[in-house]
Amino acid sequence: MHSKKYYIIYGLFFSLFVAAVLCLCLTIAQGMPHIDPMFFLMSFLVAFVTSFVVTAVLPLAKISAACAVYYDAALGSLGFRLVQNVFFSTLIMIILGLVMTAFMTGVGDVPTLSTLTGELMDTNLFDRYVALCMQFFPVIVIVAFLCDPAAGGIAGAITGEKKQAPASEPEQLV
Repeated sequence: MHSKKYYIIYGLFFSLFVAAVLCLCLTIAQGMPHIDPMFFLMSFLVAFVTSFVVTAVLPLAKISAACAVYYDAALGSLGFRLVQNVFFSTLIMIILGLVMTAFMTGVGDVPTLSTLTGELMDTNLFDRYVALCMQFFPVIVIVAFLCDPAAGGIAGAITGEKKQAPASEPEQLV
């Protein structure tokens, strides 16, 4: 099992990668013709701080690893990484998605152009949050899957911990 220091460093680099990609995707998906550096920097800082605090406070990596073991994924296998990252992405998206939706669009009702009728209608924070999660969840899962080895490798190099050996008992992960 990795140390708390490993998971803190892992969360730092993982949050860095996810925040950069999420903010870039959010900016492009909102139809902006170019990326405003100040807006990108502000949204990046909000996303990075939120995801790092969440990963530092909540043991999301341990929870998602336990979920992968629960579904009988062999530790260190591709299936284990896929299941772990889907659970990890879901947990981080629940919190990060809500914060980013509130930051990008505001908390109250916002007039939105209906794609069905072409009329302006008010949408609440929950509706915008669900739309963001449905739109960007696949992106977060893919980014998490690709960034997991990099963040784990950097955390392992900094802490000096080796790659995690396979566990013989599922209880070792919890």
